[in-house]
Amino acid sequence: MKKVIFLSLIILFSIKTQNIYADQSMFTVDNIEVTDKYTADNIIKREKYLNIGFKKAFESLVTGLLRKEDHKRMLSTELKIIKSLIDNYRILEEVTQQGEYSFKLSVKFNKEKTKDFFYKKNIPYSETSTLEIILYPIMISNSELKIFSQNQLFEEWNNNKDFKEINFILPVENIEDINFIKNNQEILEEINLDRLVNNYQIKNSAILILRKEEKKINIFLKTNFSGTKKNNKIEFIIDNYEEEKKRADLIRNIKSFINEVWKEENLIDISVPTSLTIMAAIDNPKTLSIVTSKLDNINFIENYKIEEISMNFAKIKISYFGKIKNIRNSFKRNGFKFEIINDQWFLSLAN
Repeated sequence: MKKVIFLSLIILFSIKTQNIYADQSMFTVDNIEVTDKYTADNIIKREKYLNIGFKKAFESLVTGLLRKEDHKRMLSTELKIIKSLIDNYRILEEVTQQGEYSFKLSVKFNKEKTKDFFYKKNIPYSETSTLEIILYPIMISNSELKIFSQNQLFEEWNNNKDFKEINFILPVENIEDINFIKNNQEILEEINLDRLVNNYQIKNSAILILRKEEKKINIFLKTNFSGTKKNNKIEFIIDNYEEEKKRADLIRNIKSFINEVWKEENLIDISVPTSLTIMAAIDNPKTLSIVTSKLDNINFIENYKIEEISMNFAKIKISYFGKIKNIRNSFKRNGFKFEIINDQWFLSLAN
C-alpha cells in the first residue's frame, strides 16, 4: 500500500491510496478451461487460447462482482482492456488426449485497476468474501410436505458447484422442526421461521418454501443476511420435475437469485464517497499500527486520514463507498468493537 505520512510533534497524517495487501481472492479466477481439436500447432497457437481464456476469466469475474444488468454490459469489453487489468496468470494444466487439446488457466486481476475500471464506467460492484449460509428448503408438492431426505432438492442441492463463493450449509434432520413445519404448513409464508435456523450459529440464512402444482413451482424466499431480512417471490415453470437435469437447472437458478440478493446487499456505490470521523482507542504506537492495518483491509474504505493523535485516541477521517451498515459489519469482521456516543463513533480493538 502506498502511504504518505507527515509527522509533527502531536499530529500525524496518513493517507490510504492503495492496498496491495488486501485480500485478492475475489479478483482471482481459477480453473478457466479452454478446449479445441488437437492439431500439430496447438502449442504454437497458445496465445490465441490464452486470449480466449482471458475473456472467459473476465466474464467469470464480472458475473461474480456485478449485478446481472451490469455484467451484461461488460461482455463487449475489448481484449486489450481486459489484458491491461491482469496482474498475472498461470497455466494449471495442459493436456492433449483423444484428439482434443485443452488447458486450465488461473488469472489474477489487479484489484485497484479493476475497481478503477468499474468507477470510470459508473458501475457499482459487490466486493464480498465467501458467504456461508444456512439453506433450509421446504417442498410442498400437491399439498404433500417433503422435507429433508424426502425432498429431492435437499438431497441434490450441493451437487451443483457453480457458485463456489457461496458455502451452502444444509440443516440436520430434526423431529421438532418437522412437527413445527407440519403444524404450520399452510401459513409458512406468513409466520416467523427464525427458529428453524437460529440453532446453527450462522448469521446468514435462506429459507425456501416451494409450492409445486403440476408444472408450476412458486417459491417464497426468506433471506437474512447479517441482520437484514428480505422476502422475495419467484415462479418457475418446469416441464418434467422428475428429470434430474431439470431439477439441477432449478437449483442453479435459485442459487443465482440468492447470489443476486446477497450482492445487492453488499454493493459498493462508487458514485459518491461518504465521510465518517471516528475516534480510535490507542494505548501505544503498536495499537495504532494494528488499527490502520485493519482499516487497510476494509474494501468499502476509499481512503482515510489520521487527523490528530492524543494520549488515548486517534482521530481518523474515513471516506467510504456504499452503505453505513456495510462499514459497521466490516468493522466487526475485522476485529473492531465500536459504539456511538452523541453521534461520535468510538472504535477499539476487540479482545
